[in-house]
Amino acid sequence: MFIHGKTKKKYYSVREKINYYKKVIAGKQQAPPTTKRKAKARLRTLQRIDSQTYAEPTFIVTNDKHFGNGIDKPRLGVVIDTDSRGRLLVASVNHRTSKAVILDKQPFRQVDERKKWIDKSEVYETKYIDSVKSLTRYDKAKIIDILRKK
Repeated sequence: MFIHGKTKKKYYSVREKINYYKKVIAGKQQAPPTTKRKAKARLRTLQRIDSQTYAEPTFIVTNDKHFGNGIDKPRLGVVIDTDSRGRLLVASVNHRTSKAVILDKQPFRQVDERKKWIDKSEVYETKYIDSVKSLTRYDKAKIIDILRKK
């Protein structure tokens, strides 16, 4: 979990949400009736996100502090690679400049060369960033070719 540096909004990771919904379903956590009704469906969605293999490049959201920003805020990133310890190599996605991969479906966004290893517990849902489209197979090929270690 992190708290946005300006708006003070709380952002919970996928694993934190899974733990919360498991407690709601088990009756160990107080929750409104609407949350109790949606808990099982929401839990399935979150578990699907958590169990992703990241074998090919995938969009995720993580804390921008991992990329050197001074305040906590959500940052869209692309998982480039994984290691044996379960960490993810994530490159941040920014507005377009010159030496970076420009995305096919989102020409106003790019994947640059800033990369950091993060733990899977630091993955958030992409719903926090507006108008995120999926990566095309050409985007994935470019990202693998340009940014992944060989």
